[in-house]
Amino acid sequence: MDKQLQEAVFNEVMNRYSKFIYLLIRDKFEGEDINDIYQDFSIFLFHQIGKFYSESANLFDTKAWIRTVTNNFCISELRKRNGKKQLKFISEEKSEVIRLHFADESMDSSSLYDLQNATDLHKAMSHLLSFLSKRDALILKMKYFYGKPSSYISKRMNEAHVDVYIGRLKEKIKKKSGIQDIQGFFEKYRTAM
Repeated sequence: MDKQLQEAVFNEVMNRYSKFIYLLIRDKFEGEDINDIYQDFSIFLFHQIGKFYSESANLFDTKAWIRTVTNNFCISELRKRNGKKQLKFISEEKSEVIRLHFADESMDSSSLYDLQNATDLHKAMSHLLSFLSKRDALILKMKYFYGKPSSYISKRMNEAHVDVYIGRLKEKIKKKSGIQDIQGFFEKYRTAM
């Protein structure tokens, strides 16, 4: 498609559907700078028209194509933004409980478990699991809190190598939280609850 035709089609689409597009974007990005996102979408739409528009296709009579392109753009942007979120550090109160009892690798398992307050332990565990997706947190809960065997988890969660996957999840929590004895923390939580 030549640039003049692409510009003409883009201008016509924007003349007809700019308010519709703006409302679709606003619904997905509440509280953010909608004008910047709208401008990014306009550039994206211009390139999409160059790729997909043909003279036999009539984009002017349908909102369905515009809705699809806009929604796909919004989903893509939301994924990018969620992937770029910086790590949130746990509050000092919760991290103190974790560090106090589980940060030293040299501690043996008999000296690890002085925590008597199940509420603090529960808060700490909830915060640790917040580092993971809901699915990953459920896999860990099934293994350590409900005592389900790996074969059961594999079937229910459609995960081929559950033990390897769980090992990776524990490493992920270890890196993000600073806890060295993740296994000990999970075992203590299981016995306390």
